[in-house]
Amino acid sequence: MAAFNDILKRIKTGAILVAVVIVVLWIDNILLPLLLLFFITFATNEYFRFWHRKDIYPHTLAVLFPGYTIPLIFYFEIPPLLPGFVLFFFITLLSVMRFPGSRRKPNFLAEVSANFFGVFYISVLPSTIILLRKYGFCVSLLPLLLTWIYDTFAYLVGTIWGRHRLAERLSPKKSIEGTIFAFLLTFPFTLWFNSLWVKKFDLIDSIWITLGIGILGTVGDLFESGMKREVGLKDASNVFPGHGGFLDRLDSLIFNIPFFYLYFITNG
Repeated sequence: MAAFNDILKRIKTGAILVAVVIVVLWIDNILLPLLLLFFITFATNEYFRFWHRKDIYPHTLAVLFPGYTIPLIFYFEIPPLLPGFVLFFFITLLSVMRFPGSRRKPNFLAEVSANFFGVFYISVLPSTIILLRKYGFCVSLLPLLLTWIYDTFAYLVGTIWGRHRLAERLSPKKSIEGTIFAFLLTFPFTLWFNSLWVKKFDLIDSIWITLGIGILGTVGDLFESGMKREVGLKDASNVFPGHGGFLDRLDSLIFNIPFFYLYFITNG
């Protein structure tokens, strides 16, 4: 009964999140970068939580200001070279000015690494959805739907029939059975959505896309789980009932959106 209630809670929360994202993608205006700014704000807070438990304190402004700027650069199609260099210098300057770091401890290397990686992980990667949306609503929706479908199949099959753990130390509930069947069950949806909307990929492309969505999404999930396990956390936060925090909910998409964007613009 508890497992059923957990699944029901996940479905309700997930349905609301999916509806919000679909509406914002459909409208296709400044709401999309604003939604990303909303995500970046909360995801950065969760990201900082990981580091703070290691007694390492990334510079808030060095992560948030570039993080807020990148979605706007993508949205307004500003050539990225000059602003990218300015943001790189900005992060570097704040890191140098703060030396040797919080609490007067020599954490410079850890803090500056956390600054740069935070911007890349939380802002650059997910902001590629803005670039993908410029090719159309259905194109931008495809990696999201495939990720949600894959995750759903992996979770359901793993919950019911999963016996062998995929990476027990990182994610005890993720099973080999769920992973394999999620690939097989997601593939028909890749073919179907392509035939309905994109009409650009052939059978081989659909296989690679399904494999990419599954592999990168799983790695993204395990990667975020690794950060949590390192600092003894079960969830990044408790924002979403049954889902944890923003990073818990979107960890797979952070990897899958840029993967699909790169595949889309270089193939077919």
